[in-house]
Parts: sequence; C-alpha cells; structure tokens
Amino acid sequence: MLRGDRATAVIAGVAAVILVAAAAWFGVGVSSANPKLADVGAWLWTKARGKIVHVNGLSGEVDGYLDDKAGRQLRVVQDGGNVLLVDDRTGYVSRVEPSQLTVTETRDFGAAGMQLAMAGDTAYAVDPATGKVQQIDPATLDTRGAALTLPAPLGAARIDGGGRLWVPVTARGQVVPVTNGTAASPVKVGEPGEELSITIAGGLPVVVNTRAATATIIGSDGGVGEITLPKGVAQAARGGALTPATTEGPLVPILAPGDSGLLVVIDTGSNSVLSTKFTAADPAKLGVPQVLGTKVYVPDQGSGSLIVWDSAAGGRPTTLQVAQRPGPVDVFVKDGLLWANDENGDKAVVIDPEGRKHDVDKDDSDVPGPSNTPKPRPTPRTEPTRTDTPPDQEPDPDPVPDPVKTSERPSATPTREAPSKSPSPTPSATAPSAPGAVTARSGPGKVTVTFSPSNGGEVERYTLRTSGDGRSTPQSADADGPFQFEFTGGDCANEYTFTVVAHWPGGEVESEPSAGVRPCVAPGSPTGFAAKARNRGAELTWTAPEGADDATTYELTGAATNSAIKGTSFTVDGLKNNQKHTFKLKARNAAGESPDVATAEADLAYPRQQYQNASNNDTNTLIRPGPSASGEAGKIPQGQYITLTVICQVKGTSYTDSSTGKSSDIWNRIESQYGNGYLNDTLVATPDGGFPEGPLFECTD
Repeated sequence: MLRGDRATAVIAGVAAVILVAAAAWFGVGVSSANPKLADVGAWLWTKARGKIVHVNGLSGEVDGYLDDKAGRQLRVVQDGGNVLLVDDRTGYVSRVEPSQLTVTETRDFGAAGMQLAMAGDTAYAVDPATGKVQQIDPATLDTRGAALTLPAPLGAARIDGGGRLWVPVTARGQVVPVTNGTAASPVKVGEPGEELSITIAGGLPVVVNTRAATATIIGSDGGVGEITLPKGVAQAARGGALTPATTEGPLVPILAPGDSGLLVVIDTGSNSVLSTKFTAADPAKLGVPQVLGTKVYVPDQGSGSLIVWDSAAGGRPTTLQVAQRPGPVDVFVKDGLLWANDENGDKAVVIDPEGRKHDVDKDDSDVPGPSNTPKPRPTPRTEPTRTDTPPDQEPDPDPVPDPVKTSERPSATPTREAPSKSPSPTPSATAPSAPGAVTARSGPGKVTVTFSPSNGGEVERYTLRTSGDGRSTPQSADADGPFQFEFTGGDCANEYTFTVVAHWPGGEVESEPSAGVRPCVAPGSPTGFAAKARNRGAELTWTAPEGADDATTYELTGAATNSAIKGTSFTVDGLKNNQKHTFKLKARNAAGESPDVATAEADLAYPRQQYQNASNNDTNTLIRPGPSASGEAGKIPQGQYITLTVICQVKGTSYTDSSTGKSSDIWNRIESQYGNGYLNDTLVATPDGGFPEGPLFECTD
C-alpha cells in the first residue's frame, strides 16, 4: 500500500470489504494480500487462540495464518490446494483460499458431526446419523447432483485412489462404493452391527472388521481378499479398532484400544501380520495410529505425546512429547510428512520419513496474516533431531527382583553368614527386568519374534516359550543378542503366543506374552493359470503361490465355481460348447486370501474336422435337416465319396444303414458341396468309439 497509487488503494479497499463480508459469515479474519505459502506444508488449528496457521513442512516455520473466535471446535480438511474448515457443532463448512489467506465460500450443510471426505477435486458431505451422502464441489462448495441415502448409521467414509467414495453401512455389514454420486453394488465385509473402519492404503480400500478380527482388501479390479487378524483385535474397546484414513504405502496400522494396547500392522504387499503391545499408562487414551515409512506414530492423550515405534526394527517404542500437558494430539500424514498438532496449545511437530523432526511454534504471528506484514526471515538453520531417541532415559530397575520365577529374593544390602569353613558368600545378584516389546511377525511357514533385552542384573541367555508345538531357532539367544527367534513347524490354523524368558543366576524372568500370530501369511495369487478346452469343459492347471502348503485351498469363480479345491489342477464339466469361458482363481488358507486373482480363458469353439462320407454304393445319401431320418437338406449322389466338414455331433433318432446293417443314434452336423445338415454316423467315416468321437465336440447350440 505504501508503494501503490490511490487507485490501487481504492481497489484494495473494496476487495477487503467484500472479503470481510464473506469471512464474517464463518467468523474467520481476513489476511493481508499476496502471501507466499510453502508448497509443502499443512494448516494447523489452535482451539484456545482460535487461530489457523500454515506451516512450512521443510522448516517447521509458520508462514501464514487466519484468525477465528477462540474456543470454537473446527476441523481442517485439506488435500492439495483445497482447504476446508468444518464446524462440527453446526455443520458449517468454509473454504480457505490459500493464495489470499481468506475464506471465500461458506455453506451450511445443516448436520452436526457431519463427515467431509475429500481427495483432489472429489468431495462428499456425509451425514452418518441420517445416511445422507451428497457430492460437493470443493472449489465452490456447491452440491453436485442429487443426494444419496444409505441405511444409517454410517461409518467414516473414505475416497480411494480412483475417486470412489467407500461408505461403511454398519447395519448391513457392508461397504458401498459411490462413483459420481451413484452407489454401486455393496461389498459384504461382515455381519450386521459389526464395527467397520476403512483405510485407503496405497490407493486401495482396506476394511477392518473389529469383531470378526479381519481386514478385507478390495483390489483395483474389484477382487476381494481377506487377512485374518489376531483374535486380540476383537477385544478392542467400544467403537472398535482404530485405523488411519489413509496410508501412502502398503502398511496399515491397527490399534485395539483398551486394556492391552495391542498394535497390529498388516502389510498389504506381502500379507504379513505384525503385532506388539504398548505399555501406556492408560491404553484407552491412545488415539488413531499413523504410519510414515516403517515407523508407526500413536498419539497418547494421557501424556500429550506420540509413541513412536519402528515396525521394521522392532524394539522398545520411544516417546516424543508434543503438547505441554495431557490432551488430544491430532496426527496425520500429508506431503510425505507426519504432522502432530496440539489443538489446545501452541505446539506442533513435523517429521520426515527418516525420523527427523522440526518443532513448530504456532503462536508465531510475525508472518502474513489479518493485520501484519512480515519482516524478512532468515533461512532456518535449526539442526533437525531424530525421534528414535527416547527423551528420557529409563530409570534403573528396582533392586528388588521381579517376583516372576525367581529362586530367591535378595535383600537391598548384602548379608553376612555365621563364620564357617566355607568362604563368605558374595552379595546376591539383582534380578534383571523382564524382556520387553515382544513383537511377532508372521511369514510363510514361520513367525519371527523380536524383543528388547532386559535392563539391569546379569542375564546369561534368553529362551523362547511358545503356546503350542513347533521349533524355535536358535534354542537360546546370547545375552548381548541378536534378540530374535524364528518359530517354525506350527499349524497355520492355530494362533501362537510367545514369551521371552531371561535366565539369570537367580532364576528366570518372563516377558508378557505376545499377541497371537499364525505361522503363515495369506497366499498371493496363483501363477501360470491356464485353461485347456475339452468337450463341454476345460482342464485347469496352475502353479501354487509362494508359501502355499498342504492347508492351502483354491476358490474358483467365473464360468464354474468351487470353493475348496486342493492341489494345482481341476477339471470343469457341463459347459456349453462353441463359447468362450473365463475362470478366476484365488488361493486361501487360515491366514486369509489375496484380492488378486489369476484369470484364464477357454475357447470351446467346435474343432471342425475333415472326413469322407461312407456307405454310398447302393443309393444316394440324403442329408437331413435334423438328427433324424426324415426330411432332406441335400443329396450326395450314389457312388460319390467326398470330403465333408464335420462341425460337431449330437444324439438323435437311432438309424440303421441297410447296406451295412450298422446302427447309431449319433448324428454329425456337416457342411458339404451338396448341402449342409446332418448325416448319421454310419454314413460318415468318423473315428469309432465314444460320444462325441474325439476330437469332435458335442453340439450344444
């Protein structure tokens, strides 16, 4: 303004009045002109100050903000350049224009607790209480087309990589795909009333059914697969297991809040299942887990912090403090970065895939905003820190040993015995703490168990105890590691739990048992699937997927169905000839099944053959219009033997050739220079034996 002319000032003043009027409807302040926000960043909300700030994801610096009325409960929904603010109490939705730091559109959708799902230029407003689903334009907030009503109540809806909205219909145990506002055929993922949650993992929907302890994966081609989860998932508190809205890769973290703090991570790429337990002060206060790279971040409302656990490395989780006091921490992944926001305070954290973090001060107002022009800011030089180091060292273990299978209970100070000829004993050793962070990862025919070593005391070795028969390798692990066992020889139909035992001079100390895990993974798709045509059927063959065993069965769908095929071949009968038939095959075991299917096609076109006519010395051979000795469709003159094209064979009226005395009820459909129709098999030099006579097919049309 100081460098502009009077006309510019007038125009700017009029624009400001218009923007103030638009913003007043929603209560958000108007910012200064021409702010420059980082391309890699996110909007964060602070309830106490009524402030929405934009944070540069690469530096952790605030580079813009909007003001609002303090104390309101707003939710930020952001994807790409679209930023929407949702008032959960009223159902009002407003659109932020990032390039101007203004609210440009506001709309009353009239539903408290309304869901807003958005991905790119696709957005839906979903009322879970009434079942109303309305497509909207995220740029204008106008509605698109008519609203859709599904049976209420609805679960949290998500948009997949193809722009389809997936809506959990709890009352029917289904998820319904919606494309361009139109519902398609529902996918059954459970029984009515079971708790369902959807995560879009790598663009594909993964539906977790808490009570059934299953994860249903819906493939890009509509194929449906399933991964069996540990039974402990079904013990989640009311509301079901917690899963993120999206993950950028194949890993999906599942938290079963309640007494156990069970965390399960499924890999939709390999179908492996990984589980561990968090020792939070109050597992019921753990929030929705998020994953970035291989690390899982779980908000802990009881401490206002993040529990950080590396699913690849295992070991003890670390703690990253976010808020200055206990309270909710909003965690999400955007632009390949993880954001953790203290909505009640001024602190936030942004973390990159390598675990490096930047602390965020949301109270920084020396940036573009409603009434401030920013001063030049130096390039940030803050050295990033890593989240894989615990903020506080764990205290030394209590000198009193754990009362778990110890052979003695040493006193705090050494004791002396009465003088004797034996040498004086040394002070009793202190018991180590129990091994911790026992993690079990399923694999083809095995379970890999990792753990954190005991603290304190003198550990001689570690051994593994299992809940069922099998073999553990090695038989014992050295005190200095590696802290890992491999369990093999178990039954895929059973879950196994694992307890790590620390052996010390005074006895044994046991870890808590792991969650139940199966020594197998859901199989992938069979390979080399082929269909060889045969009369009225096909011979199917394939190669078993990696990790398949004797317990693996195959489900055939398409032109024929069978849900319990054993082995790697199957014969299909009863099909119509002269048609193409498609078959789909998937493998399954007790751990689940893959959504990917193998496809093969059999073309049962009639295998036309060339034969000569027979027995034509005594009289003309009449070509019949049908498979009986009546009518005439053509005539082969007496004494002529020609090449016929035999298309197929069919059963009809029995006929006896007067010249040879042979009889047959088989008729050949033929084409010839003297006409097309049917000749009895006694009048054609076809192979003898069977029906149809190979390589001919039966006529089925």
